[in-house]
Amino acid sequence: MDTTTLLSQKIKEAVEKLYNVKLETVVIEVPENEQFGDFSTNVALTITKQLKKVPFDIASELAMELSSYDMKSFAKVEAIRPGFINFKLSKNYLLSNMCTILQEKDSYGSSKIGGGRNVIVEYSQPNPNKPMHIGHSLNNFLGSSLAQIMEFMGYKVLKANYMNDWGTHIVKSMLMYKKYGNGAEPNEKSDHFVGKFYVMYEQELEKNKELADELADMFRKMESLDPEVLELWKKITNWVYTGWEQTYRDENVKFDTWFYQHDYRESGKEVVAAALEKGIAEKDPTGAVIARLEKYGIPDKVLLRSDGTSIYSTQDLQLAKDNYEKYHFDKRLYVVDARQSDYFKQIFKITEILGFEFANKLHHVAYGFVSLPEGKVSSRKGTTVNADEVFRRLCELERGEITGSVKGAAGSDETIRRVALAAYRYALLKVDPAQDIIFNYEKVTKFDGNTGPYILYTYARANSVMEKAGYMDETLEEFKWNSVELDAKEEALLRILTRFGAVVENACNSFSPNFIANYIYDVAQKFNSFYSACPILDAPTPDKKMLRLVLTKAASQVIKNGLALLVIDVVEKM
Repeated sequence: MDTTTLLSQKIKEAVEKLYNVKLETVVIEVPENEQFGDFSTNVALTITKQLKKVPFDIASELAMELSSYDMKSFAKVEAIRPGFINFKLSKNYLLSNMCTILQEKDSYGSSKIGGGRNVIVEYSQPNPNKPMHIGHSLNNFLGSSLAQIMEFMGYKVLKANYMNDWGTHIVKSMLMYKKYGNGAEPNEKSDHFVGKFYVMYEQELEKNKELADELADMFRKMESLDPEVLELWKKITNWVYTGWEQTYRDENVKFDTWFYQHDYRESGKEVVAAALEKGIAEKDPTGAVIARLEKYGIPDKVLLRSDGTSIYSTQDLQLAKDNYEKYHFDKRLYVVDARQSDYFKQIFKITEILGFEFANKLHHVAYGFVSLPEGKVSSRKGTTVNADEVFRRLCELERGEITGSVKGAAGSDETIRRVALAAYRYALLKVDPAQDIIFNYEKVTKFDGNTGPYILYTYARANSVMEKAGYMDETLEEFKWNSVELDAKEEALLRILTRFGAVVENACNSFSPNFIANYIYDVAQKFNSFYSACPILDAPTPDKKMLRLVLTKAASQVIKNGLALLVIDVVEKM
């Protein structure tokens, strides 16, 4: 039983014993100020009206009762005004947890709360008509991190990419290639080659408005499965997919399966029929089928065009239905930017009204915009900062940073690649997904402050100390922990290491990797503060040296585990 579960259980027992009140839930929090202990509860404040007693008096009585319980994990239980109860972990627990970290290693902090239940995480979803941009990178990083976190929490995860590969957005590149490509093969990264034709369409349309008619005509041919147009469609999209392979490798992004919109082009008709039958949808004068959602405070949604063809929303509904029938998912996450929030409210409400049993299992993980200090970017205008260029520039900057900032650093291409990707991923994942991000190259590549390179360097520093000391795990069993007193910096580091599992669970439940990112930054800060104040190799006694080495190993393991959940590879030497 983990510490917070134990606390919750004991608090419920104490409340029932003292006041004959049964609580369903108890909120346990980690105080921001370490002086208030390791855990805190406001349970006294939540039952004060029911008991008609002063909150502090309730907290005091509960603290006294809990102090009498057999909870060896805690050294102190204290009531604080106006009605909080704070808990401080014991020295034995802190040292025992340190040993647990070294025993569990890469699995420390993991859980079985997922119970092997199926989760689909759908992310990336770029349009196959151009290279990915920095916003896609945020999507890639967020989705792949959530998948990793949920696997760590015991879920069975399917990582899915859904291609919006059918529509006029694809035809724009196709039309321009047909008119001006002269049958040429790509002479550069193939997704960039296609992307230039996509930008060209918007530029040419300003000169010639009749181009829109040509676009519509080509799309009609594609809808009617014209062989020549389909051949061009396959060529264009395959060039993009080939180019993306390198981008995904650079970003360490992988998928278990790909779904394609064109496979659902004729799908969804049964969903539409059910909506019509249940009266939540109706045909308008043009023959289009409209889901009437305004009475739920949501805009109406078109489900079928007037010509009888399905649209993106219809296809999404059918895909979710098919996925549930095949995978029986417990959760299906759609990692899509915040601009689509209304769209997902419509889709989710339709599944609810239709009575689909998976309706409450669908979740939109919305995220904000990424811009540069000079302003926003646009794919159609050709001012997008593409992901390949971002990564290339980060590699260049990190080569300079490693040479200039880290004495004797191993500046191999692989080290630079890992540090650059850590800078990229961490900068985008440390922010609450709902917030917009201003991406600053100079800041994210530094080896100080809240950055990926700073955390990687901290890990490498810890590794270096253990290597110099000839540290081996076997010595752990021979050491008598209870005989060693703890310095303030040692205790502070030990305390923060106990919180990793709770942080990961919170990140999993809230779909927010930023909790893990900022936690490992705090661990790195605590470690560097400990490292500066507490000599390790030159510790005053052999016991102190061993304690500090093991603590160094434990801290580096937690940092490694946290980075792994952000899909960031560590650098052993730097």
